[in-house]
Amino acid sequence: MQNDNDDPGIHSERQSFLKLTHDIATLPLEQSTAALETGAAIAAISLRAGIEFLRAAPEALKILDTEELRAWGELGRRLALSDAETAISFFTAGVAELQTLPTEARASLFQLCSRQLGLSTPIAVETFRTAPSLANSISDPSLLTAVFEVASDIARRSARHSADFLNTTPEVIKGLKTFAGPDVRQKAIEMAAGFAARAGGIAADAWSSLPQALQNLSNKDAIRLLDQTMTVLERGGGAALQLLVVGGEILRLLPEAFDEWLALLLVVAQHGNASLVAFVRSTPRFVRMLVSHAGHERAAALAIRVIQVTRSVAETDSEAALACFRSSAVALRNVTVEQFEEWARLGLSTTARDARARRSYFALETRGNAG
Repeated sequence: MQNDNDDPGIHSERQSFLKLTHDIATLPLEQSTAALETGAAIAAISLRAGIEFLRAAPEALKILDTEELRAWGELGRRLALSDAETAISFFTAGVAELQTLPTEARASLFQLCSRQLGLSTPIAVETFRTAPSLANSISDPSLLTAVFEVASDIARRSARHSADFLNTTPEVIKGLKTFAGPDVRQKAIEMAAGFAARAGGIAADAWSSLPQALQNLSNKDAIRLLDQTMTVLERGGGAALQLLVVGGEILRLLPEAFDEWLALLLVVAQHGNASLVAFVRSTPRFVRMLVSHAGHERAAALAIRVIQVTRSVAETDSEAALACFRSSAVALRNVTVEQFEEWARLGLSTTARDARARRSYFALETRGNAG
């Protein structure tokens, strides 16, 4: 009976491994130590993968420092735990393409791939291979590093969402370059980091929404929107994402009403996230109808007054306030804004003790309606 020690193939591989360790030993001490220790750890999982690592190490050390070599080897060792052939291919491919990657971004890339690897091997390998291409779309090394760090934070919960974040980054960065100076880009990456820390995968959705949300805004308005989004993020990722998208539309169509709208949302938020999200989602229809029927200047004045009235209702009842808000654009086709304000005050006073009646009233379901 032949054992592994008598297998010619295994004997040949061991001879190759020993020869490579001898060759590696001729490198500077720090480099040879890193390569040999890492190679031994890989070989304990897969001798062939260890051989490929040692074979690739001298060329890799022309690009990577010793800690980066260890990190690269560790990625391959973990790949070998699940599939030796994948690890062998990983080492055979080498790291030549990383030569174009800014040195300061490499540690963040290795950390990102390590976290992805715990959830998805294919995604981690793809991220590693496409990183140089991503770097070509981002000229600022510190911004690239920040992108990798945000993606790494997302990868704590979802490898797929971290990959989605990276895949949309070139288009997002292209959109952010339309703003003068670095302020908006810096604020955008801060927002993404906030989403990643608080809401995980929703960060990828918020990031991909940026080009649309910030389109045609001034630097000042873009920063306003991002700041307010981060404030609402404390209440939840879903609400913040809605505010980002809808807030951008308001700042384009009726920027004069933006502050009053935020004040309304602050009151509504006291009644819970569901009410907050419902209000934000109802806003685009309200704004579009006003602008299309009243023109910009009059629409801005009407919007501010309606929002103020709605806020007074929201202080008592958020559901009634939402009904009031949704009814307003239609009601204002038939009555003046003064009549609408009087109708709202009447509704609050006559239904003070009956929430059901109040909600029905503001939804225009009773005879005492704004028409």
